[in-house]
Order: sequence, then structure tokens, then C-alpha cells
Amino acid sequence: MGNVGPSLAGVGARLSAGQLRLRLVDPQRANPSAVMPSYYRIEGLRQVAPSYRGKPILSAQQIEDAVTYLESLK
Repeated sequence: MGNVGPSLAGVGARLSAGQLRLRLVDPQRANPSAVMPSYYRIEGLRQVAPSYRGKPILSAQQIEDAVTYLESLK
């Protein structure tokens, strides 16, 4: 598929934990033209397969684990 997004090198130095969390939970809020899916938001989404409707992709704990990892990329 190739590379779709920017490099994550140094992302922990550029963005706060809150900014990282927002980009995972609701990336369109930070960038309305973002193609990255919301990994936690379940409302207001389009083109979601019926078996996935109403379910977040990641749990709240998984989001926090991802934020912790991304923060470590300094």
C-alpha cells in the first residue's frame, strides 16, 4: 500500500499527549481533510460496515497505550 501518512519520528517531541490522543480519537477535528480513521469515535461516521457500527476500533486502554508509545518517539 505504501506510505500514507507522515513519518512518526520525533512525534513525541512535537505533540503533547492530548494532541496525540485527539489525533487517534478524532483526527478530522485536528485536520478536517484527514483520511486517517477515527480509532475511538463511533458517531457521525460514514461508510462503516454494519458489523462495525457502534463499536470503536480501539478500546480506551489501547488508545492510552498508543499515546504512551507515540510520546516515547522523541
